[in-house]
Amino acid sequence: MISLHSLALPTAILIVVAITSSLRRRRTLPSPPNPPCIPFLGNYLSLPVRQPWTTYAEWSKTLHSDVVSIWVFGRLSIVVNTKEAAKELLERRSAKYSDRPFPIMTEMMGWAWATSLMPYTNAWRVRRRILHKTFHAAAALTYRPHQRAEVHKMLKRVYGDPQHFAYHVRSMAASIAMTIAYGVMEPHESDKILDIAETSVTMFSNAVFPGAAVVNALPFLRHLPAWFPGMGFKPYAQKCSELAMDMRDLPWEFFKKGLTDDASGFSMASQLSSKVEKHHSKEDREQAMKDACAVTYAAGADTTVSVLSTSILALLLHPGVQYRAQQEIEGVVGRQRLPTFEDRDSLPYVEAVYREILRWKPVTPLSVSRSVLEDDVYEGKFIPKGTEVFPNVWAMLHNPTEYPDPEAFSPSASYNPMAKDEKGEDIIVNPEYTDGVISHPLPFRCGFTPRDEQAEILLSRLGEADYEGLLLLT
Repeated sequence: MISLHSLALPTAILIVVAITSSLRRRRTLPSPPNPPCIPFLGNYLSLPVRQPWTTYAEWSKTLHSDVVSIWVFGRLSIVVNTKEAAKELLERRSAKYSDRPFPIMTEMMGWAWATSLMPYTNAWRVRRRILHKTFHAAAALTYRPHQRAEVHKMLKRVYGDPQHFAYHVRSMAASIAMTIAYGVMEPHESDKILDIAETSVTMFSNAVFPGAAVVNALPFLRHLPAWFPGMGFKPYAQKCSELAMDMRDLPWEFFKKGLTDDASGFSMASQLSSKVEKHHSKEDREQAMKDACAVTYAAGADTTVSVLSTSILALLLHPGVQYRAQQEIEGVVGRQRLPTFEDRDSLPYVEAVYREILRWKPVTPLSVSRSVLEDDVYEGKFIPKGTEVFPNVWAMLHNPTEYPDPEAFSPSASYNPMAKDEKGEDIIVNPEYTDGVISHPLPFRCGFTPRDEQAEILLSRLGEADYEGLLLLT
């Protein structure tokens, strides 16, 4: 029998060899390429102030690398600029790249409660489970009547007051998100909370890019007094924290005091109050519900406003696209009613416009960052544990290899009029033929749809007309 003592020496040797190999690899393998650095400062002085995702994409081209490094005071971040690199690192190697960093500035700005920013702890799992139960595919269908009603209100307001269309879009988005999260609230209070949420989200967004907050690289700075030179981030973080707490707490207090109209129990807050897991303490349950509702409201309202505003801008700049989309809608629904969710599958060009809007000006040009759980090597480049990873969504959707003219707004590039099968998947047609003297196409699938309501009526009456003709002949 092999004793534990006999295994000890070989095991120790293997451990030493592994550690030595790892240290040697660290010394011999470089990090992903980076722009020129200054000693100690790194790339701090060359970091972009506006729209950093475009600069990161340019660095990627200049350095001929899908992944680029950014050094700030000895702290390493990497930016992933292509779909290929993102699939390899964030999907295939997700076990190594699935953690969430928790920068000091995020905590100082009062955003530690946001589910998408939390480390993968039990608190995160509780909130993630709450959000999944509320927004899985079947549950999301129950929100459609309210969404439809608010869209109709918005259209009527824009018709009566077109000058303030941006305000009407914003109010609609706030009303939908607020009602889903908490129930119907007085417009004045809803607008007030939306103002708080928008300001807080904007302040937070401006402080999470690589190097945007020097305290993340030099944590000791948080302990220096606010009057000390270079401590401007401290009052900034304090203001953002106050707004973030108000954004989370105020609407929840309105709900708790019965100041929202939710008699049917439709809202997320009402449903969670009775369904959340009972094995957690009362304080933990309420905190989790409050956090989940706030994330739903803040993220839902802000992203909706962004997408709709971009949609209006795109159609304004491209009247030809607007005309073609209008023609398709009228061909499907006519002029007697507005399109509904049920018409979506019958409007492939409108769907292409929607998808192109998300590609052309993505709502989140830089996705939420991740943290590397263990040392890794990608294409001969060393990525150490703890590195913060930023997926550059904008660069991926503006890759000239995949999109020949990425800055152009071109729905036709993604327009796919193909028929769908029972699962909603495209029916792929291969034009293959038999080998006989008389050649026939092999069996294939396709779809037939009347071009408009009048064509459908005409088709439905064809059999009746033929039968009437036969009666006349007899």
